[in-house]
Amino acid sequence: MSRRSLPPSESGTASSPQIPQSARLLARRFFDKLSAHDMDGLTGLFATHAVVELLPVGITGSFHEKGIEFFGQLIAAFPDLRVHIRSTMDSAATAVVEVTIEGTQAADFLGVLNQEKYLDLDQAWIVTASSAGIEKLRAYWCQNQLYRRLAVRRLDMISQVE
Repeated sequence: MSRRSLPPSESGTASSPQIPQSARLLARRFFDKLSAHDMDGLTGLFATHAVVELLPVGITGSFHEKGIEFFGQLIAAFPDLRVHIRSTMDSAATAVVEVTIEGTQAADFLGVLNQEKYLDLDQAWIVTASSAGIEKLRAYWCQNQLYRRLAVRRLDMISQVE
């Protein structure tokens, strides 16, 4: 019986244009880079034409135009941000990843004034991969839970503190 060798995308060597990178591996790398606050490393995982859909906050478009700005603001607002992967379901080209993000707010974020509140928020992310990297990143979370964790008392006055 012979040992099965890992495909190039999982063994750490460069993948050829015909072989898609593992969505699970790219998702894990993405969350590792986010947790490490490595914006250059995170950005390098994306295809040049990648799309981001952060549905709870209505951000949709080019990752390089919209996603970099969002993740930069997230890291700036939560300098102790940590991401914990809870589960992953995947096929070769798509991974669905359940995560919990944690951190303490240190700057205004999404219109919410900084009150130095601790945030822990469950999220679901769908990562679509190809040989070029992450092609599409789609995220879901409960925006009302995010607001409650950051002590927003009235949703019609998000940037005001009572």
